[in-house]
Amino acid sequence: MRKDTPEGAVSDDLSLDADTPPLAEMEGVDPEVDADDDYEVEHQGQVYRVPSALRDLVEAGAGHAAGAAELARHRAELEAHAERVGASLADRAQLHLLDQQIAGFEGVDWPGLGAANPEQARALWGQYQQARQLRDHYAEALTHADQQAQIEADRQAAAEWLKTGQELSRTIDGWSPQVAAKLVEYARAFGVTVDELREIADPRLWRILHRAHAGDEARAARDKASQAEKLAAVRPAVRVSGGSAGPGGVADDMPVRDWISRRNAQTRRR
Repeated sequence: MRKDTPEGAVSDDLSLDADTPPLAEMEGVDPEVDADDDYEVEHQGQVYRVPSALRDLVEAGAGHAAGAAELARHRAELEAHAERVGASLADRAQLHLLDQQIAGFEGVDWPGLGAANPEQARALWGQYQQARQLRDHYAEALTHADQQAQIEADRQAAAEWLKTGQELSRTIDGWSPQVAAKLVEYARAFGVTVDELREIADPRLWRILHRAHAGDEARAARDKASQAEKLAAVRPAVRVSGGSAGPGGVADDMPVRDWISRRNAQTRRR
């Protein structure tokens, strides 16, 4: 230790402190472990090297963080939707009240009121016009909100269907729009409408539908083959003539054209 170092102090240079253990021993890391056993983890834009022994723990933590983020996003969407629905309900309630108020104004005898009390008639007429303008404002805002809600619903539905199509392409061999159309027709045979099918974006349900359709097709093919075998079993055997046809006669081994010609000749002679 350097002479100018106060007694009991630790030098900044670890190599000068004989009592200081190696850095690997201080951190409980085996100095024989190769750095190649570490792997890199990116967190908030920074890259860190982590021992491979901790990899499962780190990945589990990352999975938990991703799940928590997805849950938070879903909760935020639900809260935003609830807020929009609440605002929409409040606006519709206000619109209903304005409709009632306007109906009351429309029941006023304006000529009679103007003759009896012109000042009151002017005041009420101003309130009437104000209520109508406010009512138009609420109606326009609600119409716009409904249109935006429909656009957002269509966007979400399209995104869900895109995700469903990608999942089905991975899990169903030969998945295509033609296969989807067959499943639609198959479901319609059970009374399921196209509009109802549009609401089904869960790939699990489409896999169930596909399996049921494939099972019915296989069963129909087996039934058809079995029916063909039964028909073949009851078909009479073809009788083969042992001798050749005499002059003007017919035989089973004759060409079809000759057989028909001679048969017609026999019929005419009779």
